[in-house]
Amino acid sequence: MTTTAATPALRLADEYKVRPEHLTASLTDSKAAMLSWAGRDGRYSIEDLEAILKGHGETLSAWVDDCDAHGFEAVYDAEALLAWLGY
Repeated sequence: MTTTAATPALRLADEYKVRPEHLTASLTDSKAAMLSWAGRDGRYSIEDLEAILKGHGETLSAWVDDCDAHGFEAVYDAEALLAWLGY
């Protein structure tokens, strides 16, 4: 994997030196862990959004701008955010 990976999730995996043969499992495990932070309605709090985005080198502003294409309700949606990040 190179440092020019296409998604924030892949860039983070590269930074953490995840070996290619462990990449799929790592992304699956990471997604499951981050989904567990969502409320029963599958939505994140603003604090969780900011923490997840910051951890991936992204901004809340960039995510909100992208949500214009998906409708504002996607902003807090855990599945939508993680898909955008590449999980």
